[in-house]
Amino acid sequence: MTAVPVPARFRLMELQKRLSDETRGEIDASIIDPSGALPRWRATYEKATEGPITPISIDQLVNELSDSDVIHFGDYHTLRESQKGPLRVIEKLLEGGNKVVLATEAFHIDSQDVIDRWWNREIDEDQLLSESSWEQRWGFPWRNYSVQMEFFRDRGLPIISLNSEPTVVGDSFEAREKIAAMRIVEALRDHDGAILAVIFGDLHVAAQHLPSSVTDMANRAGHRLPSQTTVFQNIDRVYWELASQGLEQQVSAVRIGNDRYCMVNTTPLVKHQSYLNWQLNEDVLEESMGLQQLPAISSSIMSDQVWMLIETICGYLEIPTDGLDGYTVHTGRNLDLLDNLREAHKLDDSQMELVNAQLELEESCYLSQVQIIVLGNLSIRHAAEEAAHHINSVLCADSGRANDPIEHFYEIAMREAIGYIGTKIIDHKRSCLDVEQLESLARELEGDALDPLLSATLLTVRDTLGHIEAETSWLSGHGKLPANHDFANRDPDISAGTAHAIGYRMGEQIYTGMVEGRIKRELVKQLFDTSLRGSTNTSQITWIDWAKRCYVADSSSSTDNSNRG
Repeated sequence: MTAVPVPARFRLMELQKRLSDETRGEIDASIIDPSGALPRWRATYEKATEGPITPISIDQLVNELSDSDVIHFGDYHTLRESQKGPLRVIEKLLEGGNKVVLATEAFHIDSQDVIDRWWNREIDEDQLLSESSWEQRWGFPWRNYSVQMEFFRDRGLPIISLNSEPTVVGDSFEAREKIAAMRIVEALRDHDGAILAVIFGDLHVAAQHLPSSVTDMANRAGHRLPSQTTVFQNIDRVYWELASQGLEQQVSAVRIGNDRYCMVNTTPLVKHQSYLNWQLNEDVLEESMGLQQLPAISSSIMSDQVWMLIETICGYLEIPTDGLDGYTVHTGRNLDLLDNLREAHKLDDSQMELVNAQLELEESCYLSQVQIIVLGNLSIRHAAEEAAHHINSVLCADSGRANDPIEHFYEIAMREAIGYIGTKIIDHKRSCLDVEQLESLARELEGDALDPLLSATLLTVRDTLGHIEAETSWLSGHGKLPANHDFANRDPDISAGTAHAIGYRMGEQIYTGMVEGRIKRELVKQLFDTSLRGSTNTSQITWIDWAKRCYVADSSSSTDNSNRG
């Protein structure tokens, strides 16, 4: 009996579930929890978000929230859509004639005077961040929270700070909530008749936590008990339940119980990835533009942003953008991605295998034959790298694939160097592993029984170090060219990993030489237009030429520095 094939969307959904769980595990391992309270709070949150889900529209949600005194919005601090989501609701509440006050966890209570001065336009944004010690006390992307702050200031609506200084309350979640609840009750008294929009970490807005503390504080203060509603955002199980029914693209909000709702504006994987990207200091692409437009599955929003990256890279290198607009952008956010790619673009098995492999690694790729960019991660660095690959592919018009393994190895390396240069033009803070870091990684991996993935990583690191050592020795006149067949004839994944690593290193050297004036920008422009599939050894010869050029540039820099000393 022939087995029924699993639809591609369900394969992609299972893949995203696994990656989401792994990413969340990585986040949990990185979080320092001195109080040991986090597991208990998470369990309370999971319990509070249980219940059957009923899809509703944003307008329905607004209508059901309009009689609330306090609306608690769960906030995932690193996800920009999480900071935009409440504003879409608040804007409609304002249109309905309600007055709304923002109460935010992002600022400490003793910064209220600073907020007020900024609100009154007595100080600028830089002073607000400096005097409130934003980076030291909060540290999450200001770009995310500025959209909330400016929304309220521009409309003349008050902003109240809620957070507490750790030197006062320590690491106690309960103490922070009690103080925040006191502030909320005070704000209800001071702004009678207004809806208080409380934006606090998602674990805090479960009914047993901050809402319960508000009730207690109102009782103690003799204030009438406020009606409270909680709007969670992007609960993992809500998304997966919708996805299992094929509704994840249509539903923006659900009801999960009395006075409990959830807005859905991204996938669990993108949500958790945003935290890792924040840890790595990586900006991410927008999933929506402005507030009126909800996050969309379509690629138009991403395409516009990638075009801006293309224009920036081309502008810096003085490359005309004619003919570069024929690409399409797709993301793993769309569970129908695999089916759509195969059907709409007629991708063959090898192309589909590449897409699958990159999505499984939360990576991105560029399919030159059909000018498709597939983003497995919404990191701007990923997008900029694929934008550079697109520019290079269109300009050089290479077709086919190198059959010789050495040529294929160096083609990958040169393409990765070009992609890396593109990311450096967009984000100069990007860095690659240097020799010391590679050696440290090799030492960490040596000595223990490794699973296949870590074993492959160790061999890739060793090959990378071997290539760097041999090439450096040859360039300095003390050795031969690297034994290329050793690196090119490994397992394809290991060979490609080594080519990526040395390509990034080459890209770093080229970019540094260019911005320091030791390598002419015109030469880098020509590199983007260089064919890597011509006569025999084209890619290897191109690599050697650039290795020599970078070595000479580095040597002249060292001489200049020694002369200055």
